[in-house]
Amino acid sequence: MKNYIHILSIALLSTLLISCASMDKDQKPITYPTLDSCTPDLLQSQQSFICLKRVKGPDFIETNIKFSADSFTLNDQAKETLNKLYAYLKLTGDTNFVIKGYAGKIDSKLIKHNDLLTKHDLRLSKDRASSVREYLINKGIKPDGIEIQALGYQDPIAPNDSNANREINQRVEITLKSKLVDQVDNINDRIKHVKISNYTKFFSNIYLLNDNQVDEMAKIYDSREKRPVLGINFKIFANKQYPTREDNKNFSIISEPKPINAYNPDKKVYKIGSAQYNYTYKGITALTITDLKQEASVGDYVIPNDIVFSNPLPAESFKMDSKITANVMQDIMNTGTFSFSYNSILINKGATDGLKLGAEMILYEPESRADGYPVPPKYIGHGFAYRQSDHYALVLIVNSLQEITKNSMATTVL
Repeated sequence: MKNYIHILSIALLSTLLISCASMDKDQKPITYPTLDSCTPDLLQSQQSFICLKRVKGPDFIETNIKFSADSFTLNDQAKETLNKLYAYLKLTGDTNFVIKGYAGKIDSKLIKHNDLLTKHDLRLSKDRASSVREYLINKGIKPDGIEIQALGYQDPIAPNDSNANREINQRVEITLKSKLVDQVDNINDRIKHVKISNYTKFFSNIYLLNDNQVDEMAKIYDSREKRPVLGINFKIFANKQYPTREDNKNFSIISEPKPINAYNPDKKVYKIGSAQYNYTYKGITALTITDLKQEASVGDYVIPNDIVFSNPLPAESFKMDSKITANVMQDIMNTGTFSFSYNSILINKGATDGLKLGAEMILYEPESRADGYPVPPKYIGHGFAYRQSDHYALVLIVNSLQEITKNSMATTVL
């Protein structure tokens, strides 16, 4: 029989659901958007963007939607940016904000009167703000707290002295105060870079795989010893012929891959042991088991180590510039609902969200309510990401001030 912990952990993981209950109107899960820093180049961009503006005190979320000249139609890139804003608004509950519409000042050969030009710019800027408002309302944002301001060619980002500059000014702006843990002072002073090699002994035996990595697995269908339960030094046979390469000699023995949830193709596996490449024969590969963390059986899988460990960890943890915010889905190994220091947690952000291995993650309780009054977010610990797939990552908790639960959040930047 398989080790009890192995079976229980895999059974638990196979039932994982997204902890964030927020869905869009198509019943698809909503997650926090990745927010890059507002750089001077980005602020002067002719493309729509949403970014994190760092200032003394609470940061700001800046959204800038661009329009073609004399148009208030949203293009695909503008809609993509508004989808990120919608996710942020939906998850933070921020429903009171101002949409500022602008136009680029131009001279017209048809309209000579300055008052008429001003009225045209004001009407255009109002139409642009209204387009953004209607898009967000159609996505599911309540209209009550949305205010529109038509500002014409006021507050230009760039001088209105060329077509390129006027394109920058053809915009809508929305500024929000960041709600993520802005009440907690000096958290960054508490988080120090750590030497990752000092923590590898705490890493979980769970690995996250993408579809292309799953394709590289092979099933163990027999052994030279003809026993269903396998041991160290057993010669095993896998139903895939791997190419002979110097970097392809070491393999991991893993459990059957299980989906993390129904919305993404990422899979999770449990590492059972290690094996060494011997030879290939008519479409199969022979290997020798060199190490086992628990019982292995015919029906388990093997995968080359260079596929699983293709992205090495940095020597030290580090702070990312981008704000990546995730839900804590569950403790990856323990059967309980609480996690503490040196436990591993699964979060619903990964490589496609811009998350990097070794990135420091701040753990916190999101804003809640008690007796109708708001309870501010609370810092509860920190850790770093040490494994990831496209949409998920494992975070080792370096320090926790209290239990980390599936209601907790993780972010790279306050």
